[in-house]
Order: sequence, then C-alpha cells, then structure tokens
Amino acid sequence: MLTKRTAHVVRHYAALVVWLSGMLINPTTIAEEPSGLFNQQGYRLPPYRTSVTAPIPGVTALNDGAFSALVASPPAILVDVYALTWHDGMFLQDSPHLTIPGSVWLPNVGAPTLEEEWIGYFADALDALREYEEGAPLVFFCRADCWLAWNAARRAQAMGYEGLYWYPNGVDGWQASGGALEAVCPQLPAHAEWVTCEP
Repeated sequence: MLTKRTAHVVRHYAALVVWLSGMLINPTTIAEEPSGLFNQQGYRLPPYRTSVTAPIPGVTALNDGAFSALVASPPAILVDVYALTWHDGMFLQDSPHLTIPGSVWLPNVGAPTLEEEWIGYFADALDALREYEEGAPLVFFCRADCWLAWNAARRAQAMGYEGLYWYPNGVDGWQASGGALEAVCPQLPAHAEWVTCEP
C-alpha cells in the first residue's frame, strides 16, 4: 500500500510524464470542439471565457442545485482556479478577489501548460487539502463559461486524483442562486518571494 508521500510523488511524476509526452489527447473528449482551441495535451487554449461544452471523463459536472447540495453536506473542498498575474516571484493583485465562502484560491493551475514548479504547487496544495479531509470531494470552479476550471479538473484527473467535481457556473452561478461571496487571498507557492495580499 502506498504512503501518502509516495502517492504524492507518483502523481507528481505521472503528471510530468504525461505533460512531456502529450499522451493526454483524447479525440472523443474534444471531438465537438475545433482542434485549434486545444494544445497537444488536450487542454483548452485562450479564449477561456466562452461556453464550455466538452465533458471530462472521470469528473462529475455539477449544476447549481447539485453544487449547493454538495456544499450543504460537508466536507467538500472548493478550489477556485481564477487566474492572477504572476511576475518576479509574486502575484500582482490590485483588488480583492471575491469567491464562494470556504474556498481555496489556487490561481493559474488551469492554464493549458504548467511549468514543473506550478505542477508541484498544484499537487502539494491538493495533497495538503486532502490530508485533513481524506476522500472529500474536490470541486473546481472559476467564473461561468470559464475553461480554466475545466483544465484544472482535467489535470487533477490526469494526476491520479479521485472524487473530482467541476462546477461550470462557478462564482457567477453561486451568486445568481443567492449565495454570498467572501474575499480570499491566493495560496502562495513555495517559490513565491513576496506576499502581496492580506486577508
């Protein structure tokens, strides 16, 4: 049986191998989408704010009602993947980021390609979240019609995580359903040099 640390290392390197080899292409997953909108690994390229129509094998999509029900019966780990500019070792944030209460903000993990340090950031964060809530659903979201959450959920599935969910309507759907929002700071990667957000 694998220890948690061994499982983390296996997931980390499996993600790197898949990323480097381009083996994640699955024509049946993106057959309805123009091929020029996806990279060789099958992740969505810009523009990200457009109708999301492709399913993700192994990931459950949630409508507003299903998401609300999941949140109402914890534990559920909510992961906001909304993008935030990274420059010279720090996130550049000039206004508060409002999200679904109780969420962890992992910016940029929904990018179509990630460098090794950002893959490590993603895996470390998910492992830490699951350490305290083992087996809890991992729910990825950003805004409505946002492919970043699709990319992040797909990446987590490729890295070997299970119990994955994706909330396509994101913050917009939650707010439209009457849900409150709260300000949150991005979780810092190990390679961050500066803290630019205070809760």
